[in-house]
Amino acid sequence: MTVVLLGLNHKTASIDLREKIAFDGERLQEALATLRAQPGVKECAILSTCNRTEVYTVGRGELSPLIEAPAQHLYRYEGKQAVEHLFSVSSGLDSMVLGENQILSQVRSAYESARQAASTGPTLDRLFPWAVRVGKRARSQTRICQGASSVSAAAVELAKKIFGDLSGRRLMLLGAGKMTELTLKLLGDAGVQQIAVANRTAARAEELARQCGGQAVSFDDLDRVLAEVDILIASTGAPHYVVTQERLSKVMRARRYRPLFLVDIAMPRDFDPACGELDNVYLYNIDDLQEVVGQNLSQRHREVQKVLEIVRSEAQGFLIDLDSRKASGAIRTLRESFEELRQQELARYLERCTPQEAERLEAFSRSLLNKLLHAPTMRLRQLSGAGVEPNQLKLTLEFLGLTREDLEDEAPS
Repeated sequence: MTVVLLGLNHKTASIDLREKIAFDGERLQEALATLRAQPGVKECAILSTCNRTEVYTVGRGELSPLIEAPAQHLYRYEGKQAVEHLFSVSSGLDSMVLGENQILSQVRSAYESARQAASTGPTLDRLFPWAVRVGKRARSQTRICQGASSVSAAAVELAKKIFGDLSGRRLMLLGAGKMTELTLKLLGDAGVQQIAVANRTAARAEELARQCGGQAVSFDDLDRVLAEVDILIASTGAPHYVVTQERLSKVMRARRYRPLFLVDIAMPRDFDPACGELDNVYLYNIDDLQEVVGQNLSQRHREVQKVLEIVRSEAQGFLIDLDSRKASGAIRTLRESFEELRQQELARYLERCTPQEAERLEAFSRSLLNKLLHAPTMRLRQLSGAGVEPNQLKLTLEFLGLTREDLEDEAPS
């Protein structure tokens, strides 16, 4: 059976359209049930994220009732194209941010949801785990996902370059914008533990402090806290510099010039750029971070060809494996027929043997049969892998006087 894919993504459809087509939770299970009930659909899975909705099926069923969208927003792939597309998706080649990691867990989740809905079978049960392995291989053998791909991640990357291990480092948030929250989460994942939050609105500082397990401090205590922390992220929205070079110079003397990492993502900026001229002060603004992101993404783009080679090679391997499994019915018929003959011949001699002799004869006959059938079994797999259909393999067995009526419709397993 051929794998068929129908979908849309961030390249072909607006966010408004993608929102209408997205599936999650109960709606995803309902969609899988609806799709599985379509005549001709043998297996199905749905990969639905904020950037794409893709329906994968095995069989000859109609997919369009599930994805109602103008044709110009849709893409449809079959066979090798569908397999290569899924492998490209799992490798991060088709993501909005090249090489992002989240898609790999989303592919795995799509497969688990389909399994829970009992909508997978022999083909998708091999295709989706294979896609996850391809994604892991792409990430381990190339640099497609290395380096920060967002401003917040770039800030964490730079902090690690300055301090090495971030475990136990002290952090202060000055202001409490959305980007500040994301950077805080990433720094927490990296091991930063002690967090102070200062904001001109005390209630907002206390709210964010509760969320991150930190401590709210008065905006007036800025200099004192700066003398104690290692990292400061600033995003206040103030119309002027909150910290001047002169003010920070006094703080650095109180710190005895221990390294201080400053991330200024405010607009207008919170730190006077001259602060970066002070010894052991590492000041980065949003443009600096964007430059880091740009350099990293440029490096990722140079890895695309390497990942494509992995995707194409793995897709070819999957299709060969899938084709070879079409021979399973013929191989089973072959083995069962010869096993029946082995048992018949063995029965003629066992009654005249001692238990020890019978055991040795059983082992000998089984070993001999396996060796005799090894070459024809491999040949059947080779023929199947080369595209020979199951009913043609049936004809091969008929020449040997071996046949079975249900072989023609045998599905790969």
